[in-house]
Amino acid sequence: MTFRTITRGVAAMTLCAMTAACSSNSSSETDGGAVRCATPDGLKIVFSPMYSAVIPGPSGEGPTFSLPVIVPGLSGSEVSWHASDPSAVSVVADMPTGGALLTMLPTAKNPGAPVTVTAVSKTACGTATLSITPATMADWSVGEARYNDRVGIDGGNRAACTDCHAPHGDAGQGFNDVAHTPEQAGGFSDVQLLDIIQNAQIPDGGYFDPSIVTYKQWQQFHHWNLSLPEQTGIVVYLRSLLPTAQGGTASFGGLGAPDGG
Repeated sequence: MTFRTITRGVAAMTLCAMTAACSSNSSSETDGGAVRCATPDGLKIVFSPMYSAVIPGPSGEGPTFSLPVIVPGLSGSEVSWHASDPSAVSVVADMPTGGALLTMLPTAKNPGAPVTVTAVSKTACGTATLSITPATMADWSVGEARYNDRVGIDGGNRAACTDCHAPHGDAGQGFNDVAHTPEQAGGFSDVQLLDIIQNAQIPDGGYFDPSIVTYKQWQQFHHWNLSLPEQTGIVVYLRSLLPTAQGGTASFGGLGAPDGG
């Protein structure tokens, strides 16, 4: 896995003030400063649906869960973004991708409630549902240990995820450029992520990069038995990784973000 040590440039984005995200009007218009749109499916948001996690509690005490989103073919200056619950999600411009960066807020009024994310251009809008799984620091710690450590709960040796997916530049087994940060995995549900990890099955609509290893070869070895706590923990841990572009066309489901990811 590639975990490039980068600082994602973010700048405050003007959120679209909306009385109705997408109305039944026949054309886009402004009504008292609020954006109204007749084409709720006019913009394709990637990811849709989208998934993340959060550890409820005081701000700043746990890991950060962020998820980049884009409208393919449109730059950030052409799209404004809105989250239906600002107490649960902050939205800022994401310079590397040209989209927006959603950050889950641990102090949400209703942790775990789905949030509607809306993208609005001059002529159209689109919506996507963001599912946020509440978790605990214990969940995250179990996942972090399973990903990075070779010693199992019972003290026995095992392969760590980083034996193959090492941070960029570190020793790995040839898969350093396989990224599964939220920039690649934000469109997979918790169940789908576990199916990838444990059963070597890419969900319908998912992207697999055959330039690194063939799908058939990957299916022969990518089967990891996880305990129930590890199943919860590994998903939480992966959702907490810094969103990072893989390169090629693997990020954002292979649609190709403006940064080449």
